[in-house]
Amino acid sequence: MGNEGMTMYKSSFFGLLLLAALVFSGCSTTSTTQPVRVDANASWALLPITNLSTTPRAGHKALSMVENILRTRGVSSIDWYQPEPALSLVALLDNAAELDKSLRWAKSQGYRYGLTGTVHEWHYKAGPDKEPVVGLSLKLVDLASEEVIWQSVNSKTGWGYTSLSGVAGKTIDAMLKRIRVSDR
Repeated sequence: MGNEGMTMYKSSFFGLLLLAALVFSGCSTTSTTQPVRVDANASWALLPITNLSTTPRAGHKALSMVENILRTRGVSSIDWYQPEPALSLVALLDNAAELDKSLRWAKSQGYRYGLTGTVHEWHYKAGPDKEPVVGLSLKLVDLASEEVIWQSVNSKTGWGYTSLSGVAGKTIDAMLKRIRVSDR
């Protein structure tokens, strides 16, 4: 085999490796703002994550994963907003009012950051392979200025025998890597 043949063979081999890596990694789409640096010693409030998926309590599951990942990155002061029980159907369906109430609560309690978001998808696809699908958005609010300092949207599909919680954890982890936690 000459140099041309060897070069074509190497190109084909590396092309197949790249294709295999893409196939086995699942599909993912991300859109995010620039990274933001935050103080690890500041207090955080985990605010409601609106669940627009068909999976019950997906927002709560996402918040639990967010808390775990933030703690592994050095954030120690994290509290959850605990909404009052809804007394009416309107209160249950009015996500904007609940978010506004949670932001007021977090600010009045002296928290520095508030993290909220929306779950768009959180399920297994129909079909023989039943791939897990997660789609969500997160945003970080500086409560002192009420400014959104970071936000991200990500959707990811797993392959074959991947678990839904595994895909969700990787998705949230990838999103939160853009929040750089440091001791100030």
